[in-house]
Order: sequence, then structure tokens, then C-alpha cells
Amino acid sequence: MKRVNAVIALLIACSFILSSCGPPEQPAAPLEITSAAPILTDTPIPSDTPTPLPTDTPTALPTDTPTLVPTDTPLPTDTPTITPTPGPFSFNDDFTTNSGGWEDCELCSWENEALLMGPFLPSSNFHKNYCTGCGVHTYYEVSVDGTFIDGQVDRFFGVFVGDAKGKQYYFGISPWQFYIIGQHTDDGDSWEILDFQWSGTVNGSYATNHFKITIKPAYQPNTADYLFSLNDSIIYIIYGIPVGPSRVGLAMDWHAVTVSYDNWQYVEIEP
Repeated sequence: MKRVNAVIALLIACSFILSSCGPPEQPAAPLEITSAAPILTDTPIPSDTPTPLPTDTPTALPTDTPTLVPTDTPLPTDTPTITPTPGPFSFNDDFTTNSGGWEDCELCSWENEALLMGPFLPSSNFHKNYCTGCGVHTYYEVSVDGTFIDGQVDRFFGVFVGDAKGKQYYFGISPWQFYIIGQHTDDGDSWEILDFQWSGTVNGSYATNHFKITIKPAYQPNTADYLFSLNDSIIYIIYGIPVGPSRVGLAMDWHAVTVSYDNWQYVEIEP
């Protein structure tokens, strides 16, 4: 019996030795990846971003809206009429037609948008045409254009001012380029010559001349300075003489002359 047990133990030991030796080693087969699992990297796995919880927005409590109490609407009143501020008087005439602003003149006519005067008969040394549209004022400025048309060239034509108490100041020229400034007195048809000379300021022959006389307040009350201008040049001044309301107009010295006047302007000067 002991021999049988020894044989069995020997057989078991040989089987262990044979299993440990086994067949020769085969080369390892290549590793196949048959799984579709992702390749892991070092990228960190994102974590869930916490969503902020909404906060309560405070709701403004309504305030009491004041109740508007209607007021009495004033009744409309009458709109006052605007009265223009009185200004200096003026009278302009371009002589296109008879404006009615001139005293009746039997030897006057309106032709070619101008006023023609003359020729007068030798019945007087001074022929006047009053500007009734200008009225009567103390201080003023008057101007007009005058052009010789026909007649004697040694006669004078122009404008007069300051016609008061039968006297007036006259400013006239002739086609020969002379001018005269004088005071004429109706009583006796007499003259006082203040200035009389030849001047290149006068446009000779048939050329047009621009007359202007200004009567403006002087330093002393109730006196005036008289400025006589021709073609925008002052040629004579009378200073500080007594003055009063007076009339103005067009005038011609002597006779046998035809003259055209245009662009009459008269403006009152307020003291």
C-alpha cells in the first residue's frame, strides 16, 4: 500500500513539471483596438457652470398723481391797434406822371418820365414851380436832377428853398459851367448875389447835374446852416442864419430856356 501511494505521488509531481515546461513561446500578436472608446488626454473635464439664480427686482411703488384743478381762463381782450411812430416827412417824385404834388404850371409838361419846364416869356426874371406835395417845414433836405434841353446857354436853372416872407435862396447853373447862389426878394424882383463863378464841378452843355440843398439845425436855437451841393460836392455854406417854416420848388432864372427835371427827393430833418 505504501508503494502505491509513492507511485501516485511521483505521477503527480511529473505532471506539474510537464505543465510548467509547456510548448515553445510564440511571438505576440499585434494589439487590435476594436473598441470605439475615446482616447483620453490631459484636457481637464469641464465642470458644470453654475447658473446664477434670478434676483428679485424691486418694483417702484406708484406715487399719488396730483389732480390738476382747472383755473379760470381769462377772457380775450381787444388787441391794441399798432400806431406807427411818427417819423420825418418825405416826398419823392420820379415825374413819370403828374403826381399832383406841384403847383399849376402852364409851361410845364411830363414827357419821357421827366418834368419839362419852359421856355418862359421875358415877363419876369425868376420863374418858380412850387412843390405843394412837400408842404412847409423848417429843416429839410431837397435834391433833384436837372438837364439843359434847349434855349439860351447863358441862362440859369435849378432849385430854390427857404421861401418865407417873400424871400428865397436860389441855386442855379448854366450850360457854360457857371453856378449862382443868391437870395431873391419878390418885392421889386431884386437879387442879392452870394456866390457866382465858373466851376469844373458843373457838368456843362447837355449833361445832367445833381442839385442838393440841406437846411439843418445850427448851434443856436431857431437858426440853420445851409449847405449847397452839386454832383455830391459841397460848393457853398451859409452858417447860422435865422430860419422858419418855408416852401421849396424848381426855378429858372430869366427865360427862353427849356429844362428837364427828374428824381425829386424831399426829406424833413427833425431837430
